[in-house]
Amino acid sequence: MRAVCWAVRNRVVKPGNTWWGDDWEEVILKRWQFTSFEKSDPNVSKLPGDPSKDPSWQQALEAAYDVYRGVGDDITQGATHYYNPDAVLIIPTWVKTATFKCRIGKHMFYQTL
Repeated sequence: MRAVCWAVRNRVVKPGNTWWGDDWEEVILKRWQFTSFEKSDPNVSKLPGDPSKDPSWQQALEAAYDVYRGVGDDITQGATHYYNPDAVLIIPTWVKTATFKCRIGKHMFYQTL
C-alpha cells in the first residue's frame, strides 16, 4: 500500500510533468492510470471503503496520509509506475522506456522520464 502511495506522490510532485494531472485528485483519477478507479475493475465496487468495518482500509488511509505528508522514505526509489506481472496478460508498453527501480511483494516499480 505504501509503495503505491509513493508512486502516486512521485507523479504529483514531478516537476514539469502535468500529463498525469496537476494535483492529487487529477493524478489518482486520470483515466487508465490506476485500474482500481476504472469502472471495469472489480475493485471499484469496494470504493470507498469503511475503515470501521475493514482494517485494511484503515491501513490504506494511514499509508496515504503519511505519504501525502512526506513522512518516511520513498521505498520505491522515485517510481512513478508499477504493475504486478502475475495480474497482467501483456507487459505494459511503458516498461520499454522506463527505468526499473525495485520489486516490492509481487509488484514491479519503475520510473519514467
